[in-house]
Amino acid sequence: MHDSWIKNTLYENGTLKNKLGIHDASKLQNLEYRIAGNVSLRLLQRRMRVTSIEDLIKIHQLMFQDLYEWAGKERPGDFKKGDNVFFPHESFSYARQNINQLIRSYPQSDPLSAKDYATLLDRINYYHPFREGNGRSTRTFLQLFAAQHHQVIEYPRHNKEMIEAEENADVNKISRLIKIENMPSREAAFQQLLLNHQHKDMKEKARRAILRKRRGLDR
Repeated sequence: MHDSWIKNTLYENGTLKNKLGIHDASKLQNLEYRIAGNVSLRLLQRRMRVTSIEDLIKIHQLMFQDLYEWAGKERPGDFKKGDNVFFPHESFSYARQNINQLIRSYPQSDPLSAKDYATLLDRINYYHPFREGNGRSTRTFLQLFAAQHHQVIEYPRHNKEMIEAEENADVNKISRLIKIENMPSREAAFQQLLLNHQHKDMKEKARRAILRKRRGLDR
């Protein structure tokens, strides 16, 4: 599997090439987290509607355009993580068509099941169109999509069970890890999403403050 396109996205020390010329991977990661989180929040505040997989591409571009040239662009080569091989890039048009057909098969606003969301998540995960940021952009895409169905969904991204389920394309297992909260309206779903986002942001800030304090003590 050719990986020259991947090497072209990295500095010599392995840090992703970025518009700001940051070579410190930890500093870049922290900045990326803040920017992507802020964009996700703005999209929730704007109540962005998603109707097709092309909206995922828009979301990714908005999240990462300040840092990376490849934001919102499909990867130009094949990609794998460990033994997990993702969709071949030369067939991306088929992947988009397949996912859009699935989205159109769902009702426009009626509640969906965990299996419905798991199936969509599984297909997007296999599509895996971007160099990086697939998980974060997909989460925001699915949250927006669920809100249109008057639902709030949550699932662990870095949970070992979820990682194994995604690697094995185990839709049933993925569906068991997805939590759904039914809301009385689309607006109520967005209000709850914003509260969840605020709570998560506070927890993350506290976690990072503890890490900074520990680093200071280690010096």
